This record gives sequence, C-alpha cells and structure tokens, in this order.
Amino acid sequence: MKLFLKTRFLHLALTALFFAIFAAFIIVSCKKETAKLEIKASDRSEETMLTPSCEDYCSDCGDDVCTPGTVLEAITDTGDAQNNKVNMILFHYAQAVREAAKNATYRHYMETALTANNVGVSVSLLTLASNNSSFATFLNSKLRQSMSENYIYPRGVITGIDTYIANSSWDANTFLKGQLAYGSDYYEPVIYYLTKPDAGAADYPVSVLISQEVNDCDDIAGWKGDTPALVGETEGRDDGRSVMIVGPGVDGNPSEGMAPPTEASAGDRTTSAVDMKNLKIKGSDYRYERSGKSEVTGTWIKFAPSLVEKSSYNFYLKVCKDDIKDQTTINSSINIVSDVNWNTDSYWIGFYEYDWFAQFWTMPTPTGCTTETVKTQRKYFHEWYNYDFCGTGLSYFGSTSGGDATSENSKSKFVITGH
Repeated sequence: MKLFLKTRFLHLALTALFFAIFAAFIIVSCKKETAKLEIKASDRSEETMLTPSCEDYCSDCGDDVCTPGTVLEAITDTGDAQNNKVNMILFHYAQAVREAAKNATYRHYMETALTANNVGVSVSLLTLASNNSSFATFLNSKLRQSMSENYIYPRGVITGIDTYIANSSWDANTFLKGQLAYGSDYYEPVIYYLTKPDAGAADYPVSVLISQEVNDCDDIAGWKGDTPALVGETEGRDDGRSVMIVGPGVDGNPSEGMAPPTEASAGDRTTSAVDMKNLKIKGSDYRYERSGKSEVTGTWIKFAPSLVEKSSYNFYLKVCKDDIKDQTTINSSINIVSDVNWNTDSYWIGFYEYDWFAQFWTMPTPTGCTTETVKTQRKYFHEWYNYDFCGTGLSYFGSTSGGDATSENSKSKFVITGH
C-alpha cells in the first residue's frame, strides 16, 4: 500500500512538473511573440530601413512610422483613407513607370514629353498611352503585374478585380485613372520633373518617386533604378539625374521653377511692415501632412498701385500635428511684407500647405480682389488654409498706425499685424 502511494505520488508530482514546464514554455513563447509584435519601426537596424536624407527625420510631434523598410510601407497612410487610396494607385503607376524607364525607347518617349519647355511640364500617363499604342500595352501590362503582386487597392476593395487583372486586354490605366480622386476632385496620373535634367543625366538610371512626404525630412519614397530609396528636396531638384515624380495632377501643368522657401525664424520687426501674429488650424480634418509637422506657408501678390509683384514662397512655419488636432493657437512674429507704403499699397495674402515635390496649383482669391494669380506647390488643390486678406493695409487694420486684422474660415484663423 505504501509502495502504491509513493508511486502514485511520484506520478502526480511528475505530471505537475510537466505541466509547470509546459506552462512556462507557453508563457515565454507568448512573451517572445508579443515582443515581435511590439517591435517599433524606430527599433529597426540600419540594414532594414530606407535611409532618410537628414538627421532629424523622426518627428517629435507624434508616433509616425519614420523608419520604413519598404517604399510601400513608407507611403501607407493609416490616418487618411482617401490619401492612402491615392498613394496605392500611385504605387502601381510608379512600378509601371520605372519598368518603362529601363527601356531606352520608352524612357526617351517619356523624357521628350516632359521637356516640352525649358522648365518642364507634367504629362498624363493616359495621354502618353493614347499617343503610343506600344507604350500603352507595356504600361497596362506592368500595371496589371503590380496589382497582381501587391494585395493593396484596388484588390480587396473592388468586386471582381482579380478577374480584370488576369485579362490581358483590360485597360488598367483608364480604370485606375477613374479611381484617382480626393473628395470630389478627380486627378490625372501624371509624371513630371521639378528640374529639367542636364545631358549627363542620361548616364544614370531614372529615379521614379511617389508624391508623398514620409518623414520630417520631407523625404519622398521611390526607386533609383531598382534600388528603393528616400529622396529629399535637394536631391529631388538635382539636374544631374532624371528624377520623375508620379503624382495626382493635370496634363500640361508647367513647373514654376521658383526657389523653395526657407523655414522662418524670429520675425523681422522692421518698421512699416505686416507680420504674422498668430494662427490656428481647426482640427485634424484640415491637417494636410502625413508626417509630424505641417509646413504652413505664406504667399502674396502686390497688385496696386505699382507693377505687380508676387511671392509664391514667402516663408513657412512648421506646426505639430497635435497642435492642429487640439486647435492650438500658435503665436508667431514672422514678417510677411516689408513696405513703407503698406497702408496704401494693395496686397492679397494667402496661406497653404507647402509640398516641395508636388504639382503647382493656382491659389484661390476672394471675389473682387485681383485678377492676378499665383501658383503654389500642393499635393491636392484643396490644401490651402486661407486666402481672404485682400486690399490696402488701411483696409485691413482700419488705421494708419496699424493694429491687428483677422481672417477666419471653416479651416483656420489667421491674425496679422501692421506697424
């Protein structure tokens, strides 16, 4: 009986030990799996991330994925479904364009169309296809290939899309163009230069980039030949390489060729000037930036009494996304206009979101202001904040000694001051 009890006890003890070891293994395994899931992009090794163009690439304004490992990860926008859809469509087009650029005939065809003048002009990929049946067939094939290999929009969204993709006669170009919309605005899939490449660029593979900033360097993602890369503004404007940007736009839109703005510092408090006083963006619906900081940029037109003067890129001010979400009032004393006759000269002043890589869109002006226009670089047409300041300084401030003037709409509130 004693032997039986000892044997029984030993059996139970061994069983309990087995389950304890098994449970410990499960707990450790779960912890390892959890650790895998909790690895952040910022913890990646340098070998598995795309290299940013500056040191301060990771925003101190939020938890953005600032060290992407692939082009697709870089352009994915989890905070804006409409922008993300556009980016996925642009990804397919970029894949097709970079494949076309490897073919000397197709590269020459695209580059010739892009250099219709000395500055450069955007060209719709539908226009290119409609004028060259061989290019159209090649582009459609590569668009279908990209959609087949990447389970992103339109796959998983459009019913029956896999059947269309498998059909070699399906016009994928026309289909994707029809989906390229943000809100009620529809766009053409276009390619464009920011700087016309010089003759030596022909010795290098084409860089094909996607119109979407991905970090606080304002890098955009794409490929240098077959190499995935992040490219900043300096390299993106380099005329030593053929840099084609794929984005939403319109056919035949010329690049302005103007110098980029510089980030504003403390205000130029000269006498006889108009300065910023403060601004507020009214919530995340009006945050036109994927990375942590928006670049709120000023522009103006002097339209009377002297000859017209314009500034597309007067200054920009970086504003954290949380300050936009919380509708925080941002104080600033940045100089907008210096003019000894500011109280009697007529100015239009506007504000928008600056994107160095984007198409040029005309800024709206209020009715009855001026027939003069200015174009600014914005990914989408609607990415302006305010355009209602118009008239003489005296009409703004109501006094020759200056004071404050406010312009407020559903997107923003800007206060400027004259002195």
